[in-house]
Amino acid sequence: MITELTRRFSAEGATLAWDRWGSADGTPFVLCHGFSGSTHDFALSIDTLAADRPVIALDHRGHGRSEKLGTTDGYSIDQIAADLVALIDAEISGPVHLLGHSMGGAVALRLTLARPDLVRSLIMMDTSAWSFRPLDVGLAAIMEQFMAGFDPSGGLPDLTAMAGPEDALIAAATPADWQQLKATMAAGFDPYALKALGYELFHGDMLQYRDRLGEIGCPVSVIVGENDHPFVDQAEELADAVPDGALTVISGGYHSPQLTHRAAWEAAVKAHLARV
Repeated sequence: MITELTRRFSAEGATLAWDRWGSADGTPFVLCHGFSGSTHDFALSIDTLAADRPVIALDHRGHGRSEKLGTTDGYSIDQIAADLVALIDAEISGPVHLLGHSMGGAVALRLTLARPDLVRSLIMMDTSAWSFRPLDVGLAAIMEQFMAGFDPSGGLPDLTAMAGPEDALIAAATPADWQQLKATMAAGFDPYALKALGYELFHGDMLQYRDRLGEIGCPVSVIVGENDHPFVDQAEELADAVPDGALTVISGGYHSPQLTHRAAWEAAVKAHLARV
């Protein structure tokens, strides 16, 4: 299991932790994690994915091992996309295969549209090209009210009451040392990043990106857990909206199938890489 990121990169006021694994040969595969997560979310699969290609991952600003800014200034999805562009330009010299999970999908989509020269292929994993709002109107309103009213100066909120059925699956499918480090990473999430990025995700929309999906010229695979609403409800339309799209729905999966259904998720990723 990967537990450390050994490299550092400076990007517009933040020091980012990142690393690379595997062979120096072949098109690099870049993993872009989601909101409040870190590279650790992929740690159990990195060795497998890096068996025959270079794999690269970073912790976004405010997340994991990367610098926490302690202010909402400097946190936006556009800025995280710019961080990733800078890293690829400086350290990788693209093009890359790019996977974006959840918020990371929004990041990866913006990067792909802004710099298509850097992206050989794209995986959109449990994510959206237009809305992160829950389908349940009441739950959506609660989340929006929380993000609007949350004061990050008081630290991270206690979100244990929001645990869902996937949490038990993750606990059953992952080793204790992975879970312990996951808790450490979660406790280190910058509450100012939670405020800024959470507000952007759950209050805003990305309709301008939805309207540009037809511009994406590289192969795209949409991978989603069958129980991951609202993303599974959008997945078929997302795959159909790009010129070269494919859809894989992981049976029994929720928002993080790389943890709960690792074999099926790794097979879907490898199938994408094989077809491109």
